[in-house]
Amino acid sequence: MIQHSASRSRRLGLPGVAHGDRLGATLGRRLDDEYHWFRSVAPGGMQAIDAVAVGPGGTWAITNGGERGRFAHRNGHWYRWNRSTESWVPWDASAITAARLTGHRLSLYLERAGLPSPVSALLFGPSGMEVELERGEQPSVIVETDAERLAMLLCAEERLTESQVDRIVALLDPRQPLPRLAQATPGG
Repeated sequence: MIQHSASRSRRLGLPGVAHGDRLGATLGRRLDDEYHWFRSVAPGGMQAIDAVAVGPGGTWAITNGGERGRFAHRNGHWYRWNRSTESWVPWDASAITAARLTGHRLSLYLERAGLPSPVSALLFGPSGMEVELERGEQPSVIVETDAERLAMLLCAEERLTESQVDRIVALLDPRQPLPRLAQATPGG
């Protein structure tokens, strides 16, 4: 996996920037160079995204966060399992909402650029986080807690061609050369 450096301000180590990227390192060992990893990227001046993975398996907006515990989405509402009362109680799913909105913003950005815009929103939560959905409900956010399973998920099916991947990478990191793109004019 090709890891792209973050913006200049992030490289300078300004306050609030997390040091190290264990998720990126784990995925880097599992995915080949057809995949690209962006950490703390803010395309088009939008709010920074924790990580973006782009490859033949698609575009993934990854948000780090969440909390340990069991959560369920039922009847349009979120609930958390309360072990002391052994019942479901209402829960503010702010981490899931943030991940969903991040994926949606990146999708709109790609759409405006005329690129394949389907983006999979993913919440990379702590171990011990379990999310249940109603039967037949399609998740708006994928919640994963294991980097190894996430690597398998990223490459489960091919959704993008090489040239589409290159164009998305060029949009997210314009400093990168584009060796595989077709030339606009013959001989030029």
